[in-house]
Amino acid sequence: MKFKSPEGATPIDDAEGLIPSLLTRTELNAFEAENILQAMDKHLKRRKNPKKPWLTDAYIRLVHKDMLGKVWKWAGRYRDTELNIGVPVHQIREEIKKLCDDAAYWDAHQSMPVLERAVRTHHRLAQIHPFKNGNGRHARLVSDITLYSHGHPLPAWPNPNIGEEGGTRGAYLKALREADHGDFKPLTDFVKQFTP
Repeated sequence: MKFKSPEGATPIDDAEGLIPSLLTRTELNAFEAENILQAMDKHLKRRKNPKKPWLTDAYIRLVHKDMLGKVWKWAGRYRDTELNIGVPVHQIREEIKKLCDDAAYWDAHQSMPVLERAVRTHHRLAQIHPFKNGNGRHARLVSDITLYSHGHPLPAWPNPNIGEEGGTRGAYLKALREADHGDFKPLTDFVKQFTP
């Protein structure tokens, strides 16, 4: 079975590893959304201590597993196949370690505003694209956890619009591409427009 994917989304070429019996992309999206809401409740219940390194390889995988573990057997495991997006498979762990080290440094030295730290974390996770699917949603949740841990207001992401083709998704993907070239302002502005 092949599900039609919106622009910029990781294509789901087959349903290998799919736990429930689903027939359409709409059913898949609904089932994933329910699982993601449960993960949000879990991970946005208690603040992380920003004085201690909390963003780790294990935590990144745990968040993904909590988000999609009732839907996909491979949830929480780094991808082992090359995609048309993201770093090569053999670089995933190295790039995740660099991100975790950077996040620990940013928190320890308060070297930039928390919103910028969250945006940079969000971008790097999306750029690394460590999982077979769910990378954008995962990057947004980890970014939210970063903001929440510092007492910063959370963005009210325009779900499901951010996952559908069109204006909001196009603006989001454009902002991520600008960040690929070192310009984080468009992604920061994108997040700000949904933040109270």
